[in-house]
Amino acid sequence: MKLKIDITLTNGDWSYTNLRQMRLVKQDLRNIRFFEADLYEANLEKSDLRDCDFTRANLAKSKLQGTDLRGANMDGVDFKSFEVKGTRMDTAQAVVFLRSYGAKVD
Repeated sequence: MKLKIDITLTNGDWSYTNLRQMRLVKQDLRNIRFFEADLYEANLEKSDLRDCDFTRANLAKSKLQGTDLRGANMDGVDFKSFEVKGTRMDTAQAVVFLRSYGAKVD
């Protein structure tokens, strides 16, 4: 039997936490720090992730459709491990995305 837990996060520093398979749908998560957090298979669909710090966070198999990542720090995130279709990004995330696929961006 699989236990289903929904939580609401409001502000704070969630660095190094285990948030695997958490359901964080349609939440305002702006400015939260997820430095090296484990968000494996987390459902973040349609959440506002602007200005979050996802430095080296594990977002593998996470659902990010409809999220807004503008202003978020995505350094060290493996973009190949999750789907980005429908995700809003700014130029900084687009550059990190391209570099994760081996592109050389000037």
